[in-house]
Amino acid sequence: MTAGYLPGLGAALRHGPWVAAGAALAVTPVGFAAIAAALEHRLFDVRREFVALAFGDPLLAVSVALGVWLLRGRVPGGVASLPFGLAWVAGCLGFGLWQWRAELRSGFYTRAQALAPTKIWHQLVVYPVLGYWVWTADLGGLLASGPVAAKAAIGGCIAAWLLANGYDRRHPKLGHPPYDWPRLRPLRPPWPAQSVSLRAYLRR
Repeated sequence: MTAGYLPGLGAALRHGPWVAAGAALAVTPVGFAAIAAALEHRLFDVRREFVALAFGDPLLAVSVALGVWLLRGRVPGGVASLPFGLAWVAGCLGFGLWQWRAELRSGFYTRAQALAPTKIWHQLVVYPVLGYWVWTADLGGLLASGPVAAKAAIGGCIAAWLLANGYDRRHPKLGHPPYDWPRLRPLRPPWPAQSVSLRAYLRR
């Protein structure tokens, strides 16, 4: 039964845990890394990326796979219904837009950084897409019958992601290079220390 999932987004959850994990990883960090390489001319390096991106997002992919495994092909009741699904996607997108604006206003990123391709991908794609999968698969899996160990692992993955985000707030990194859209490439360094993240990058 697949009637409860959102069209399009729910497809990744209908074909078992391996497909679900692969889809989540394709969005982040693999999709992020591909955009960074193609448009920002930089290779993904876990030592230079935020911990939540390099390690937390793969753990969310594991949690999605565990949730799908616990569901065993079932649609997870009300959490996957159209109203709840749309509301959650809208909420995740709204949070991404709010965070985007807040980081710009606080000086964490410059405008050129905030409009970098990887930043656009992160705020407009990663949050609503991965957010929907985590909501549907993880909450659905937690509510389903199944091994307590698998449910504890889901909780552990989410907790680790939250801790990684907290760590990243206290240890800023470049995140996204200042981008020149007319030339489809990052602005040439040296970059002026005009944001918290650029100052952290220059200190390194």
